Amino acid sequence: MHQVAGFDKELLEIYGELDRDRLMTLVVRYASDRLEAGGSSIFLRDDITDRYVLRGTTGLLEGADMPTERVEYEPGEGLTGWIAKHGRPLRIVNVKDNGELRGIAEDLVWSKKYSEISAKPGQAYLGVPILSRDGATVLGVLRVSGKTEGEQFDAQDEALLSHVAAMVSIAIENSQRYEQEKRRARYFRLLLDISSELDPRRPIAEMLQAVTERVRQGFRTEGCQLYLRTEEDVQRVVLRAASGLPETLIGQLTYMVGEGLTGHVVRSGTAVQIREVAGLEDWDDPHIAQVAPHLPSGVYRSFLGVPLQLGDEVLGTLELINKIPSAPGHRDWFTDDDEEYLRLLSTAIGGVLEGARYLKTLSEVGVTAMRMQRVAYFGTLAQRIRHEAANPLAVARLALANLRSDLQEKPGFSQRPGFLRRLDIIEANLNAVSGKLLDLLKFSQQIGFIRTTTNWNDVVREVLIWLAAERQRRRVEMRVTYEDLPTLFIEPNEMFGVLVTILRLTMESCETHGGLIEVHTSLSADGQRVRTEIHAPEASLAEKISSILEPAAGVPEELLPLHFEWALAQETVETQYRGTLTWQACDGEVCFVLELPVGEWANGRMGEPFQGGDRGGLWNRKQSS
Repeated sequence: MHQVAGFDKELLEIYGELDRDRLMTLVVRYASDRLEAGGSSIFLRDDITDRYVLRGTTGLLEGADMPTERVEYEPGEGLTGWIAKHGRPLRIVNVKDNGELRGIAEDLVWSKKYSEISAKPGQAYLGVPILSRDGATVLGVLRVSGKTEGEQFDAQDEALLSHVAAMVSIAIENSQRYEQEKRRARYFRLLLDISSELDPRRPIAEMLQAVTERVRQGFRTEGCQLYLRTEEDVQRVVLRAASGLPETLIGQLTYMVGEGLTGHVVRSGTAVQIREVAGLEDWDDPHIAQVAPHLPSGVYRSFLGVPLQLGDEVLGTLELINKIPSAPGHRDWFTDDDEEYLRLLSTAIGGVLEGARYLKTLSEVGVTAMRMQRVAYFGTLAQRIRHEAANPLAVARLALANLRSDLQEKPGFSQRPGFLRRLDIIEANLNAVSGKLLDLLKFSQQIGFIRTTTNWNDVVREVLIWLAAERQRRRVEMRVTYEDLPTLFIEPNEMFGVLVTILRLTMESCETHGGLIEVHTSLSADGQRVRTEIHAPEASLAEKISSILEPAAGVPEELLPLHFEWALAQETVETQYRGTLTWQACDGEVCFVLELPVGEWANGRMGEPFQGGDRGGLWNRKQSS
């Protein structure tokens, strides 16, 4: 009676245990003790692979502890796999006796794959399936092996082990619900913890690096990477932050959209999961071999990548490399739960990146507005000085002229030349004051436009950044090619406005759902001109540009602001810099070409303005192809 009470008490402990690992330990110990077996092991079905994985044992031949590698059977493989496949108990006197095995079933074979620590050749074996409540699914296999020498497992042992398996089935279902809720709570704590690092006011590089560190630790991975599209070319993504990898790779690893794992995630906007090394070979990823040596395991075996997405726009990717099992026998790849919560995090990161981009643009707009306000204030001040000083100057000069005339009419005044010289000095100084006020007015109209030696490619980059929000709103992608250029002696703000006008005109030629704009900077063949081509290869609204830049004959009812901005841009380039600014539309394409002289050409000291030159750029190459 004491034994039965003890039996019920231990089974009750198994039934009420929610922790999966502890539950497995209790089960194998109970089975081994109650059946007086030499060893016991329990295998549970992996829902993803459909294999039966070792989750608890009293010890295998390889050692008394749970092995660190994943021990598993395919359905039908060996004795354990046969039980999982057919859902029937298996009781064997001698596992080495092929005749006995064939007498039970033709497909029954001892695989000699894994054995309990006490299972020696010729010893008994007993295994039973762990069935779901409806009996339709084999959730696992509970097995024991090895009896006292000369003894075998009997029908009563089989019934007892089957009863234990039925109790374990209920405990497993309870444990699964508990583990699911515990995992969900852990993920939400993790997301809250990582979200504390998200602040658009922080330096972006610092924030992203902190996020990747937290993600790598929280999701238990060997590496975490974050890629973002480049501002110069949205068809290219670059590694902006990484944890578990050398800092030297940040800013160096790049993908084109559609290239490798990362490029596919960016192009498709869908997540990618890879669970085995063999699965990586199909992707032809150019950087897997470069990253693998830096991982703790030295092997690139599993991958999870999700898009950093805001609405329909994919900003980049967030990627995990090599899942670290939480315990021996646990999964070493990423699950759907990992993907789900990583997607939630990526959405938050995307929103913060957009906020940071907005703050940066707002800051630039604020600085520019303040500068223009100061320019306007100075111009207004100069106008007031000139206008308010004009009348007193005119009165003074008129009074001086009248005084000279009156004195010259007096008898004997011509005998006083010194007095006339003083009048000449006063008149010269009044004229000088008038001229200086006029110069001040002219200068106020050009305040802020001071020429300096400038890297032209930097001006182009700043314009693209300035128009980032507008490009996003119009869904315009940029493909930019920079060649090595000499510096130009220009006023950056003045030419900044010219480029903004050209790009806005080019965007007007694209459909409302977006399009592609190509920008190419180069040096002319004679080395005297810097050439910038802005090309829309699919400009379905090219006729709209014609109506803006070249209105029909006569005075149109309304001229758009871009018409005047284009006229001002052309005048600035041709008059101030002796350059050229032209455009052409043909067969649904639009191309703008800006050429600026290099060195002394820019100051007009080489004679007449040059009349264009080499036109063998992007546009002509496309026309001739």
